[in-house]
Amino acid sequence: MTDLAEDRFGIGGNSPPDDITLLGEHLSESTEGLVKRKNDLLAAVERAPAEITDDIGAGKMADLIKLIGACMRTAETGRTSAKEPFLAASRLVDGFFKKITEPLGDAKAVIERRLTLYQRNKAEAERRERERLEQLAREVAAKAAEEAAQRAATIKTDDDLDEAITAEAIAEQSAADAIEATKAATASNAEMSRSRGDLGSVASLRTEWIGEITDRATLDLETLRPHIAVDALEKAIRAYVRAGGRELRGAKIYQQSKSVVR
Repeated sequence: MTDLAEDRFGIGGNSPPDDITLLGEHLSESTEGLVKRKNDLLAAVERAPAEITDDIGAGKMADLIKLIGACMRTAETGRTSAKEPFLAASRLVDGFFKKITEPLGDAKAVIERRLTLYQRNKAEAERRERERLEQLAREVAAKAAEEAAQRAATIKTDDDLDEAITAEAIAEQSAADAIEATKAATASNAEMSRSRGDLGSVASLRTEWIGEITDRATLDLETLRPHIAVDALEKAIRAYVRAGGRELRGAKIYQQSKSVVR
């Protein structure tokens, strides 16, 4: 029994083991031979000469590589076998809850499409109304400015001056109203479409730019260059080389020899 197990089951140790702890203990016990084999092979690598000078030494290193590969395959088989029950359990759990989330997700998507259509129509109607009010405010402001200019040009008495001052104040206020109307008419779709639910939900349109390929042959890759990840470029280069490509500007394509032990 391990020290951890003794602490747990000894006097005063009443906490049950968790599944992860039990699994760790099981793996340690069931792979003792494999771990020992791994340590022996690593020790053999430490003892191996730093340089191979003849065919005998090359043959020994090839044998060592073969033994290491066999140990790795055994470990991989053990890993796959040990993991499979948990993968099966994971698939079972995923499948169980997917039966709940998938139909709900489909239903949610249906309602979202309906809500989006309504809010688009609402935003468009609201924008048209605000643009109408903006045009009206501009007309009122223009008329008030014209009236103020006429009053200012025909001042002859104190009463005329008072009327000119009043007309100027009206013109200034009308101009300010027109500016506010313009701001309202150019508001975002989110503001134009906003709706609130009794449960505190707030729904509004979110506008974003979307890009999609319409013609792969004419796609401007030069413009996209700064936005393509290096690993994606390397993947494309490997595919190009596998297809027979041997020259590529900005890349080095060459043959490389590597020892293979069978």
